[in-house]
Amino acid sequence: MGETEDKIRTPQQDRSIRTKQAIVQAAMKLFSEKGYHQTNTKQIAAAAGVSTGSFYSYFIDKRAVFMEVLTGYSEVLLERIDSSMAEINFQIMDKHSLLTHLVDSLLLSHEVYTGFHKELSIMYLSDEDIKRQMDAQYEVGRVRTLQFLQMGKDELKVTDLEAAAILVFESVNAIVDVIAFSPHRVSPERLKRELVNMLVEYLYV
Repeated sequence: MGETEDKIRTPQQDRSIRTKQAIVQAAMKLFSEKGYHQTNTKQIAAAAGVSTGSFYSYFIDKRAVFMEVLTGYSEVLLERIDSSMAEINFQIMDKHSLLTHLVDSLLLSHEVYTGFHKELSIMYLSDEDIKRQMDAQYEVGRVRTLQFLQMGKDELKVTDLEAAAILVFESVNAIVDVIAFSPHRVSPERLKRELVNMLVEYLYV
């Protein structure tokens, strides 16, 4: 570990924790609005209301704070997926309602980070560490999808749940991205409805 890394502090006091959180939140906003390459540490520090020297007390460089933002982004997405799964009741919800609920929860989680997600798509192709972390996040999504299928496995017509979980996750993830981030001729409601119909046909009918 180099001398600069040795000087990076781990906040212990409430004030230090709040300062680091302010830096991370400011970085998230700037990365989302301006993009990674158009944002510098001086701008992040100013947006957080701290000095540039204070920024370097917590992060070695801009990339380090980007990785911190990515970790928080991943945690929020996972929390929302888990919260959505906890609300599912296979006894009283019909299949269209179950899958619509799942898709809606993913759309809601994307709304908070629209700009940042777009930037991630660019960074994914150019930074191996970011690619690795995002791939790990996708794998968690596939595991959660498998858990979702296992919750109602007695009603499924598919027999290979692991393969089905990958197909469902990739299909939902792709269409949610289209709805949330891409211009399209077909309305989001129509895309969502047909996605749910497709999944119900594949999994249950």
